[in-house]
Amino acid sequence: MIEVLGTGRTFRLRVNAIAVALGTLAALPLCFARINPLLRPGTYASEQKAKLEVLRRTQADLAESVGQQSDALDKLRTTLRSQKIRLGSAGNVNQRIAKLAGLTERIGLAMNEVVPGEPSRVGPYETVPVSLVVTGNYPTCVTFLRELKETFPDTSVDSFELSSKSGKPSGTAEFRVQLLWYTAAGDATAK
Repeated sequence: MIEVLGTGRTFRLRVNAIAVALGTLAALPLCFARINPLLRPGTYASEQKAKLEVLRRTQADLAESVGQQSDALDKLRTTLRSQKIRLGSAGNVNQRIAKLAGLTERIGLAMNEVVPGEPSRVGPYETVPVSLVVTGNYPTCVTFLRELKETFPDTSVDSFELSSKSGKPSGTAEFRVQLLWYTAAGDATAK
């Protein structure tokens, strides 16, 4: 039904219909741009699945690490109970530092820095962090760690870092050792 000369009303309706159709056609690319990821099957969903898988692996790794740390803590607690180690006072930190300095000197390491931290309560005892920076060769440092375990059964290694500087003699490295000294809780009488 085409009218070349129609009434004014029919002509206006056709013009309005054409305007609506052109506006709709002009807006379609914008609509498709908005929902485009949804129109491509699998792309958006596969990206989200990949991200979810990475997060699940990270969560599993963290859960495994927490489990290992928990097991290590349980073993340490069991060792402390079974060996009947008499825990010293956190107030004797200067004496402990002097003994650590003597051990490093006896083994052949150079102690560059020692920094005791603030005691913190952990269950029925306290831990005192002690940061050491020592210089020596790797076998000497391994000997130090072995002697540390035998000499100070109330002390554990919390972290261990190795760095080699080019200006130092061959085979010499700097070791940063973070120790945790387990002491009797609430007994900080002597300094």
